[in-house]
Amino acid sequence: MSALLKAEDSRLEPRIRVLKELPVDNSGEFVVYWMTATRRYRYNAALERAVELAISIKKPLLVVEGVSIRHRWTSERVVTFMVQGLVENIETFRGLQVSYLPWVENHKDSGDGLLKRISNRAAAMVIDDYPTYLPLWVMNRAKETTSVRLEAVDSTGVIPMKMSEKEFSTAHSFRRFVQKNLLEAFQSAPKENPLEGVETDLRVDADKLSEIQKNTSFDSTPLEWMWRVAQGGSIGRAALAPLNIDHEVRSIRTKIGGYSEARRRLDSFLRNKLGRYDVGRNDTDDGAASGLSPWIHFGHISSYEILYSILEKESWTPGDLDEASTGRGSRAGWWGLSAGAEAFVDQLITWRELGYNFAFHRDDHHSIESIPEWATVTLSDHSDDRGGIYTFEQIEAAETEDEVWNAAQRQLKEEGLIHNYLRMLWGKRILEWAPSPADAADWMIKLNDRWALDGRDPNSYTGIFWVMGRHDRPWGPKRPVFGSVRYMSSANTKRKLKLDGYLEQWSAGTSSWSGNK
Repeated sequence: MSALLKAEDSRLEPRIRVLKELPVDNSGEFVVYWMTATRRYRYNAALERAVELAISIKKPLLVVEGVSIRHRWTSERVVTFMVQGLVENIETFRGLQVSYLPWVENHKDSGDGLLKRISNRAAAMVIDDYPTYLPLWVMNRAKETTSVRLEAVDSTGVIPMKMSEKEFSTAHSFRRFVQKNLLEAFQSAPKENPLEGVETDLRVDADKLSEIQKNTSFDSTPLEWMWRVAQGGSIGRAALAPLNIDHEVRSIRTKIGGYSEARRRLDSFLRNKLGRYDVGRNDTDDGAASGLSPWIHFGHISSYEILYSILEKESWTPGDLDEASTGRGSRAGWWGLSAGAEAFVDQLITWRELGYNFAFHRDDHHSIESIPEWATVTLSDHSDDRGGIYTFEQIEAAETEDEVWNAAQRQLKEEGLIHNYLRMLWGKRILEWAPSPADAADWMIKLNDRWALDGRDPNSYTGIFWVMGRHDRPWGPKRPVFGSVRYMSSANTKRKLKLDGYLEQWSAGTSSWSGNK
């Protein structure tokens, strides 16, 4: 038996956390990669590390991708999007020299003990490192129940989460950190093809794989049923009907999960929108936003692939970096890219990964306890200014007197997202209307995690708590309800943005819910 390739000897070491420091179980039948957050083949550091381990100990590799329905915000929308990605992965992995088993929890089989049953047969396990919600729960569960070596591997972004020793309180301070550490982070970048240069057949023996399926519940999710779910619409709804999930939050015809759709959208963005992203990302009519967040959230496409595609389009090399300003935290000019590309890359890395950095270091990242002390004090000082204008039910139903806010809420419910700029206003008005700051935080999380395709994400929690002062600074003059927390109003937003087309599209009576039929 060959020696284990230790984490510290791997090129991917900055992305590896050993959760269970145990020797490899040489009696185990295979290495397991439990795919929970990085649901793709390309640019997948966890899969690449699992391949390394399998080769080093001369064991086959079993990739397991499961879809759970036992979490608070599971819905037709979430399950359909995930299964669409899973169905595409079935085809992707079919021709590769590793074994792949898909599984969807259903009304006939809850999957109780599935993780433990698989780990009992493993020589070692790899799982996605992810700092919040269900993937975090599964990772912690694996740490509790498995009895073999367990490594968590980070494919969440460009900067490895464990590279920093603490969370950053502002985007500026995190941007300075990124500028100082980007080239080092590139050294641990996952390969585009995790099996590049691998000639060894790492597939589990066909008979044994069939036996594993029968004895570990993997044969309880018929392929034909998964295909029907992936169809969406009435066919998908009928397939999902027996499941105990939120059936009011329906799938969206115009948003199909999986790598191919993500890549198609990325290519369209690069051709048509990247060049004007810096000036057009807040436009509501033919805006320049990428719209890629749901696919990034579910791990169907990598931040690295997006970044590399931009750098290639811009003919960028590391020599284009402005070395003189490295570490100063400048929002523009450091990368040496065009204005549109520079603005988008700052959103992709600085603002998105600031949320991952914070969630990685702070267990309270989804709690009002995470806002800075000055924000807590100023909101408390102005707690008597609020009157609890609307109930949660009125807000969820978009039944307020603010037409701009109502339009944003209807877009969230129908399309699973809110226009970039209006998402900030959406949160600010909830803070203004809710009975208390704690209620406002709770309501924003409930609405976003239930309806948004990219909800339940560190970046979502960053946006929600930015509304309440996190990663921001005090502003003056002090205002009722907000105190020193940054204020936004629908009236100012209407003056700043051209909203006529948006309001017409999402006004009461014209929103067709066509995407949910």
